[in-house]
Order: sequence, then structure tokens, then C-alpha cells
Amino acid sequence: MMRFLSLKGPFCRNCGTAVLREMTGKTLWQGWWSPFSLVAFTPFTLISNLTVRAKLNKLPPPVPGQPGQQLDPGVPLRRRPAALGALIPLAWVLFLAIQYAIHPADAATSESVTNGAGRPRAALKLGQPSPEAQEVRDNDMKPGKFVITPQRVVMGKPSDLDELDELDEEKKYNGATLAWVYVNAKLVGGDTPLSGPTVTTDRVGLLSEGGRQGTPLTFIEALKSRPADCQPEKINTTWRKGEDHTLCVPFVVPKDRKVTTVTYSRNTLEYSPRLKWTVDS
Repeated sequence: MMRFLSLKGPFCRNCGTAVLREMTGKTLWQGWWSPFSLVAFTPFTLISNLTVRAKLNKLPPPVPGQPGQQLDPGVPLRRRPAALGALIPLAWVLFLAIQYAIHPADAATSESVTNGAGRPRAALKLGQPSPEAQEVRDNDMKPGKFVITPQRVVMGKPSDLDELDELDEEKKYNGATLAWVYVNAKLVGGDTPLSGPTVTTDRVGLLSEGGRQGTPLTFIEALKSRPADCQPEKINTTWRKGEDHTLCVPFVVPKDRKVTTVTYSRNTLEYSPRLKWTVDS
């Protein structure tokens, strides 16, 4: 939860300095944990506090014998543990730099990628395995290496979504149909065996003409229209090296747009480059 706190005076120089150091220290330690705070709110707050400090420094020191209890300014902010919070945005920058180095923007295997010799690699087609094994972690954060092979896309009928429309008064599935994506995953390495790695969930994607992203459905076992050979991913499955499973992921797609591409995200972050396979007509 994001909070904005301020404390209004009047203050003498000592009391104002004490409050400023305390609140700025909290900002340095607690103010970086959301994207908006990282790039906007916290920097603005710190700059505003610098303006307040300049005003406080212009005040005369308190006169002995003034009424009321005066606060102790304490040690300067730079000598307090909270000052280490200034390193948090640097850590964010370092993290993003490492992510970019590991997964550069041009690393996605599509028409624009290159092979090891620097020459453009032909576009992948359904049935072709991923050029490199993909790392997926299990419930215990153990890494596994999987070769991913999208095999086929089976198109359903708009009427397959009628049972979902019956549960939704807004009929949000009007004009849509189902597409079933079959993906084979083979565990070829890593810290095996693995317990419950999510090989397809939040990783497999489907694009239609115009770059429209399909909407995945997660409750497919309850769908009456599910093909008999469509096996969903189970979160408690144990994988051993050399095992492979063909998993099925359903997507809601526009019924009047041709499905063009199956994608696979290298990780679940939105900016992660994706592997791409062309769906033939």
C-alpha cells in the first residue's frame, strides 16, 4: 500500500531538522518498492525535502529557555542506517542491466534473430523445437532445462464458448472462438527431479492477425468442449530428466482473425523476449 505523509509546523530549527531527518530516512528505506515510486514519487519527495532543509538552515538556533520540549536532531542522515536505502535504486538499475545482458532485446527467436554465425535464422514453424533449452524453476526454485516444441493449434467453434457465456451476463465471449495449443516439453537438464514446474502457465501465448493476443483460459478441465487428448498442466507433477509431456493450453481468440503465431516467454516478466513459431494456414 502506498502512503504519502507530511507534517506541518511551525518548527524551530532543531525540531524541524529532527522531523526532516526521521521522515527522509523512512522515505529512503521504504519509498522504492513500486515502479511509480521508483521513478517519480520518491525522487520528487527527496528533492522537496532538500528544499525544506534549505529553509530550516536559514532559521536561527533556538534560544535557551523557550517553552516546550525541543526535539534532538540526532546524527546527520548520512550517518544513519536508513541512508543505505539510497542504494536501492542502484540495485534496481543493476538488476535491469543484468536482465538485459541475459535476455537482450534481440535474443528472441523469430524472423529477426540470428544463428551462432551471425546469419539470420529461419522463422520457426510448429513442430520445430526451441533452439535452446528454456530454464523453468519448480516449486522449490530448482532450475530445469526444457526443450519446448509447439506441435499444433486446433481451432474450436464459437459455440464452444456458450457454456462460459451462460455464466457471464455481459456475454464477453461474443464474436470469439476457442483455439487449443498443444505444446510438448522435454526436461533435458537442470537440478532434477523437479516438483511442479510451470512449463506452460503464463509462458505460452497465441497471436492472431494484427498482433492480437489471445486470452488464456486456466479452468480447462471443466470445459465440455475440451478435446479428449488435451491434457492441462498439473501443478504437482514430478518431472525427471528425459521425460516429456504434451500439454494443452486453450485461448479465446477473435473468430474473424486468423491465428498466426505461437509464442513462448523465456520468463514470466512482461518485457521478456519471446520465442515465436509461425502457424501455417
